[in-house]
Amino acid sequence: MLTHLNIHDNFRQKINFGGGDYMGGSLIQDKRDKKWHISVYWQGKRYRIFINPQTKEPFYDKKQAEKQLSIIRGEFDRGEFNPKSWFPESPLSVSVYAKEWLTLLTVSPKTKAGYATAVNKYISVFFRDMDIRHIRHNDLLKFKLWLDKIREPKGVYNIFGALKKMMRDAWKNEDIVRVPPFPVVPIGDESDEVEYLTFDQQQKILEAIPECHRALFECGMEFGLRTQEVRALQKDCIVDGHIVIRRKFSENKLAETTKTGKKGIRRIGITQYMMDVFSSLPVNLSPFIFVRKDGKPYTNKDLNKIWHDAEVKAGIKCKLQNAFRHSLGCQMLDQDESIDLVQGILGHTNLKMTQRYAKRKIAKSTEALERRRGNVVNFRQGKDRK
Repeated sequence: MLTHLNIHDNFRQKINFGGGDYMGGSLIQDKRDKKWHISVYWQGKRYRIFINPQTKEPFYDKKQAEKQLSIIRGEFDRGEFNPKSWFPESPLSVSVYAKEWLTLLTVSPKTKAGYATAVNKYISVFFRDMDIRHIRHNDLLKFKLWLDKIREPKGVYNIFGALKKMMRDAWKNEDIVRVPPFPVVPIGDESDEVEYLTFDQQQKILEAIPECHRALFECGMEFGLRTQEVRALQKDCIVDGHIVIRRKFSENKLAETTKTGKKGIRRIGITQYMMDVFSSLPVNLSPFIFVRKDGKPYTNKDLNKIWHDAEVKAGIKCKLQNAFRHSLGCQMLDQDESIDLVQGILGHTNLKMTQRYAKRKIAKSTEALERRRGNVVNFRQGKDRK
């Protein structure tokens, strides 16, 4: 037999929340096992909560149940109440919610794999059964401090990117009322070296690349393209003396977008040098500009193999992506081109990405000033100061 106990009579009146109705809630004790449970009437349904979602144990005493009922009332006050979060394996616990979120993502396989790693190794491990609606700015700060101890800056940046994406999707789906303010997470240490090649180094490696493959690498260096962009260039991308960067390869599948979406689409004037390169290409029936001997577009594996062999032959080591984009950005800034111009050519949607090259230039300027003095004796050394 159950005994009904009203905790606060003044909560018995009907209160409207978001189109539903809520009765203030009550506690009920089972006379047989002496355990308590919470009874809440919401949106026309009666919900009975027998298990404490934090401890995963029954309510053995009245105070435990009262505390949880108080939390429920606070959720109603904030418009956050969702009965799903009060049952075992709540779909609103971060670990369960994130698992479901991954199955619903419509992104490239590579991006999805990155999100899955962030969720399974870091987000779910840290937040565990915490209700996604209860994540606050302080929780995110603690998460960042934890990540800083075990991951490099770029890894922390990517993990926070996955968490922010999940929180925004939860907000769009109305599972949470708001997205908490996220802490500033830099993409990398400002002191990190920017890997790049000088123009002369690029030419030396190009000479080591077989002529039948060389044009693709020349194009990537000339316009600072991503490898997936230069592979995806088709003949319709050349329009009125310009080259339009609007496609990419993702997991060897052609996508009608760039890495940064529509913002990354850019139109660049074709230099005379590249006009000559394009003119020298053998005729092919493929829609792609650069193809292998079998008429198919290059894969990442193809490019990495060709590049590695050329690196060894030239005695120069640099990641292929950096040989294209980083190198063009650094070279142009060394020529005193404006940072806005470099940002536009490289298609950076965030100026901070381009500013990394400028910081390298500042460091290079300091080194040049130091070299200016060479071995000149510092007449101030040893001089007594009064």
